[in-house]
Amino acid sequence: MTQVEIPSDEFELPFFKELGYTRKFCSSCKLHYWTLDPDAENCGDAPCVDYTFIGNPPINKPYTVSEMREKFLSFFEKHHHKRISPYPVVARWRDDLMITIASIIDFQPYVTEGILPPPANPLVISQPCIRFEDIDLAGYTAGRHLTFFEMGGHHAFNYQDEPQVYWKDETVRMHHELLTADLGVKDELITYKEGLWSGGGNAGFDLEGCVNGLEVSTLVFMMYRVIGDRMEPMPIQVVDTGYGIERWAWLSQGTPSAFHTIYGDVLDDILGWAGITPDVELLAETAIYSCRI
Repeated sequence: MTQVEIPSDEFELPFFKELGYTRKFCSSCKLHYWTLDPDAENCGDAPCVDYTFIGNPPINKPYTVSEMREKFLSFFEKHHHKRISPYPVVARWRDDLMITIASIIDFQPYVTEGILPPPANPLVISQPCIRFEDIDLAGYTAGRHLTFFEMGGHHAFNYQDEPQVYWKDETVRMHHELLTADLGVKDELITYKEGLWSGGGNAGFDLEGCVNGLEVSTLVFMMYRVIGDRMEPMPIQVVDTGYGIERWAWLSQGTPSAFHTIYGDVLDDILGWAGITPDVELLAETAIYSCRI
């Protein structure tokens, strides 16, 4: 796909202006990002920075994965999204993919092409996903990369000649509210990195939400079809968000790895059966730098 430059005003959002966010350029990854820190020199995402949440979680209390899933779903239900059940991990409604790799896959190509209506608009889902492209990193990065994971997605489908459901500004506002008002993360710890996301035949500019070195979400504003190496406008503008439920839970616990958060006592039992007593302090220290791999 042809590289598309992100317009400098693409994310000049009222929300960012109200809170005092400024757009800066990361000297490490060479991408633009939004921050409240006027002295910031990088985007706040690993590996440009190391993790600072290990042993020092910024969320107001620890959540299990199931608790974080319910927190996410109920939050968006309160914001007038309809909760829908997850789809199968085998993408049997598609002939170009074998497995479900993101929540938006559930609605491609029929909904995103306007062939069928979505099951609700807006909607919220926690979708089990499988990805193999970075399986070689699973384990090395302390749980940043997982082969099987849950993607929380809140989606809105904006049709031409119909009232807009919501778009960029409200998407970021709700994301920020969940992190701060509900989960207690301080505003100044949250950065938003600009990017371009493509998957399943569609693409759009995005903002990646980062807290203490951990990317926890990708807020994609899907506007294009991907045809070969070209991008063409879509008939529908789609809010396509991806929240890593396990990462949010990991952020809340600050454990030495996401595996400690995901498996909890089960991991302790397995280590006990194997006769292994891990050096937790060493694991935690290693995890801080694992994102550099």
